[in-house]
Amino acid sequence: MKKYLKIAPIVALIITVLLTQCKKADLELNGSSSTAAFTFVQNPASDTLPYPYTVKFTSTGSEGFVYQWNFGDGSNLSSEKNPSHTYNVGGAYTVSLTTVGTNGSNTTATVVGVIDACANATFNRLTKCAEGEWAWSTDADAIKVLSPDATQVFFAGAAAPCQVDDVYKFNKNGTFTYDANGQTFSVQNGYSCIDARANATKFKLIVKAGQTPKIVLDGTVTGGLKPFIGTTDVVDSNQYKIQSITDDNMVLRGVISGSGGQLIEIKLKKLVALTLAGVKDLLTGPVSKSWRLDPAPGANPIVVGTEGNPTEYFPGGPLDPNCQSDDVFTFKASNQLTYNANGATFNGGNIAPNYNCGSDRSYTDAAFTFAATTGGVAGKGTIQLSGSIPNRFIGVTDVPAENTYRIIEITPTKMTLRAGNGTGTVFTFKFVAL
Repeated sequence: MKKYLKIAPIVALIITVLLTQCKKADLELNGSSSTAAFTFVQNPASDTLPYPYTVKFTSTGSEGFVYQWNFGDGSNLSSEKNPSHTYNVGGAYTVSLTTVGTNGSNTTATVVGVIDACANATFNRLTKCAEGEWAWSTDADAIKVLSPDATQVFFAGAAAPCQVDDVYKFNKNGTFTYDANGQTFSVQNGYSCIDARANATKFKLIVKAGQTPKIVLDGTVTGGLKPFIGTTDVVDSNQYKIQSITDDNMVLRGVISGSGGQLIEIKLKKLVALTLAGVKDLLTGPVSKSWRLDPAPGANPIVVGTEGNPTEYFPGGPLDPNCQSDDVFTFKASNQLTYNANGATFNGGNIAPNYNCGSDRSYTDAAFTFAATTGGVAGKGTIQLSGSIPNRFIGVTDVPAENTYRIIEITPTKMTLRAGNGTGTVFTFKFVAL
């Protein structure tokens, strides 16, 4: 039906022309049929991506005085002789031109290849030529504050518990999405976790020859707030230079406003959607895999709080070197867990003497189940450990009684577990693979 509606105006115009020009009673036709032909050229690309994908079309046919262009992307038809058209995305489009002469019409079609921003390697890696999702690196120096010349490190640390699940999405069409997954770690609110903050909705990537590429966020944010990537530090002109980028990792730097030129450096990683089987494989390996609580200085491998604020009750601290730093948890693909305390177990709040080294509570091949996380709480997969606390536990002896552990993040070398079903107190643990 749509095809007939598009042709109808042309047919009506032809009839009008013929009736006006014909002088004889038998309506003898005069003149010749038109020939349709055209050339096209894409306007030079800008150094700001994604740039408009504008193509200039020029009719080169003859005898035509009415023109109808179909640009092949579902947009409105054009009656201009030599139109310009902007495509939303690059690709191959079948463009057709119909021309009308005094003795009939003629149509020609050509496939037009529209080059888009994905031809740029940096833009391609940032957006995956669709939607690129980036989260915090799990490195201990995921955040750095540097001197203006980047030769001195004033601060280096890992992302806070309410930052690790933040996701920054760069879309091919230039839109930007920030998903806090619950809370934002706010510099302006005393370096604390607050309700999710609004952020920019658009971005541009500026790529100029001989210069470091930079991401520029749209300055318009709900509530008059400033846009950000990583930390909420306000950076000059909302700009982040891309120091390095691969298919999996990215390092950004911005100039902290009002700091005399100090730099904020952010490490991000490409967020890869893992299948449940993929998560299990990272947890257990093909046969078995051993993990221990992260002993790195400043890692804060154990924090306690609520689902909305995981550090609310205890913001973390170092492991007890006498009985925690050598604990080893070995997960087997056969759904069995072995805990080796190596001589002593750290007592939690449920065993006297509280928060001191106690007797060895090692266990061997405790059964567990592994399944998808349900209930609307964070988790890439859930471990349900058999047995009761404190005879069976992961991390510390006083985890919630349900003995449920959700995998919040996992890579081949690092894992974040959260004990608790999310309705009450939760314990969040950072593990490293052995």
